[in-house]
Amino acid sequence: MVCPHCGAGEAKLAWQKPSGLGTVYSTTVVRRKPDAGGDYNVALIDLAEGVRLMSRVEGIAPADVRIGMTVRAKIVTQDDGPLVVFTPEGGAA
Repeated sequence: MVCPHCGAGEAKLAWQKPSGLGTVYSTTVVRRKPDAGGDYNVALIDLAEGVRLMSRVEGIAPADVRIGMTVRAKIVTQDDGPLVVFTPEGGAA
């Protein structure tokens, strides 16, 4: 194990319970035909714990996802298995 910041070999890593909160760092809309499932967004989310995760924001139109938006994680199950996705915190911003 090494420190993710300085590379030192004396890093002490520990499991941490996630808060589920994050902030949209970046977002883009992927365009698809309606019969292929329609448009969706791909977003980079900065988690409150200090890491960045690629996912998507659900519950609002893909074009309404904004940088700086506060989001909350949830787990959804799809054909490929469970996924971590996000929803706007406190409703659509």
